[in-house]
Order: sequence, then C-alpha cells, then structure tokens
Amino acid sequence: MKPPNRYLAAASLLAMACGPGGDDREGSGASEGVLDELVATPPTTVIEYATSLQFLPFEAGRTRALILHFANTATADEVVTRYFGWQLVRNGWQTLLAVDSQTVPIRAPWRLMPVPALRLTVNADGDPDDLIFRVGASDYTLDLGNHLDAWEDRAGTWHEIRDALWIAGNQRAQGIVVSHRFARPEPERPVRFGAYERAILRSEDGAIIVLFHTSEPEVYGDPFAWMYADGLTRRWTALESRIVEVVNSSQLRRNVPVRLWFRIPEPDIRCELTAAERQFNEYPIDQGPKPYNALYRVRGWMEFSGERRSVEGLLERGEL
Repeated sequence: MKPPNRYLAAASLLAMACGPGGDDREGSGASEGVLDELVATPPTTVIEYATSLQFLPFEAGRTRALILHFANTATADEVVTRYFGWQLVRNGWQTLLAVDSQTVPIRAPWRLMPVPALRLTVNADGDPDDLIFRVGASDYTLDLGNHLDAWEDRAGTWHEIRDALWIAGNQRAQGIVVSHRFARPEPERPVRFGAYERAILRSEDGAIIVLFHTSEPEVYGDPFAWMYADGLTRRWTALESRIVEVVNSSQLRRNVPVRLWFRIPEPDIRCELTAAERQFNEYPIDQGPKPYNALYRVRGWMEFSGERRSVEGLLERGEL
C-alpha cells in the first residue's frame, strides 16, 4: 500500500448512472523482514498511521463480513501498534483481532506489521497480499486480489478497492475489500473515534456500492461514492449524508444514528440505510457523551430515476 504523501517528508445500475510481483507464500520471512527496517531519522512528532479495511462478499445471503483497523503510532522511541478486527456472522459481530503492543521504530511505520495474532504475506514492495488471523486453534485468511481502483485524494488519503477471498476453514467467500490509508500528527485520540462514515453495499442485482463521507476531509480524506457492476466501475467525488433517525444509548451517554440517508448529487442517486446488528466501541471519558466507533450491518434501498433497489452491507461510523 502506498504511504500518505503529506507525511513522508516529516451492473445495470451503473450503466444507468453512467448514461501481483514476487510473494513469500510461507509468510514468515516477509513478516519478519518488515521489523528489520530501523529508522534512520527518528520522527520529531507523534504520528498515527491508520489503515482501515472493509470486506463484503459478492454473494447475497452470505453473512460473513469484516471490518479491520490497523494503527501504528510512531514516536522517536517506539511504534505502538493497535490492531482491531471484527467479523460479522449470523448472530452478530465477533472479535477477530485485538492487539495493543510496542516495538522499536521502523523506517516505514505506515506499513502493517506482524503481531502474534496476525501474520502477513507481502509482495515485492512490502505491501500485504494475505492477512492471516489466528483465533484460538483456527486460521482465517483474507487473500487480497486484483485492484479494481486506487487513488490518492487531495488530503493525501490513499484509497484502494480490490477483489478478495475470505477463507475460514473449508468455507470460501469471494468479495470486495475497500481500504483507506492516512496519517494524522499529534492525535488527541485514536482516529477511528472521529467524524466519518464508511459503507460498502451489495444491491439485489449484484452491483457493489461504496460510500465514504466525513465532515473533516483534511483528516480522513475527501468524500466519494464508487460503484462496480457488470465489469464496469464509476467514481463520484461528491456525496451528501444526513441522519434520519436516532436512538438513545446509555452506554455512550448520547443519541446514536440507526437510520442514515445518502445522495450522490451528479446522477441523483439516493440511498437510505437502517441498522440491524450493531456494536459500539467507546472511547472512555469521565463526563459527557463518549466518542465512539460504531459497526453496523445495514439494509435499505437505493433509488435512481424513480427505480428503487434493495441493498445490504456494512456501515462503519465514528463520532467525537
């Protein structure tokens, strides 16, 4: 994955709307090699390098899906790794990964690193091809495939959309992975507790829709919408979002959204999503509303030119 530039120095639906290198498949050598890259010049400020991934299967009815967060916080003395992952199964969200550890400074702190519960295979550029999770006595693999799209926005956030394969025992699910990679200096709290919304959806006719919105584009990157259908892709650079319905959460001491509305202005595509299974990960504070990172399984509809289609998928939301 490409590092953020700004910190290197210190089917039918789509038609209507439109009008890898050498691998180390054993994993161990590639993983350990990352840790050998010692920093030549220690950073002069604290920087959190964040990578978030969402995986959604293509096939309707598949319940397994993933939301992953990888954060490396680099200082002059160490790199703190905080890696979290959840998989959505039939009975809700389950923790896949929860690691909080420290290591020596490295030359490329934006790269994912191996930890006891996570092994990596990487390509010739040091970017991951496979993420292998160890849960109890079982291994689960997210095999990252071909790029469908990749770009860097004006804020320096690097976005990737790839096909992928999720392997859990003898079960395999083909799908789409969406990743966002960015950095933030001197963060007051982990960046996953912040103002953004990320959704990956599957329509009833097989299209994949990605939505990303934030009120802080200078931190998280520019909003966008993206669609894949019938082998074609289309990306839009404007997206509107608003909250339609909230419920009160005693856990978070605040109202939280359970129904959201989106609009892609250029082709006037509208979407409304309602939360089903949901999980709130809070940032602990003594008083007042707690910042949170919310994981939702969502269902809803998308409408274009008066025609409405059902959609389902994942939505992740942060709020300070």
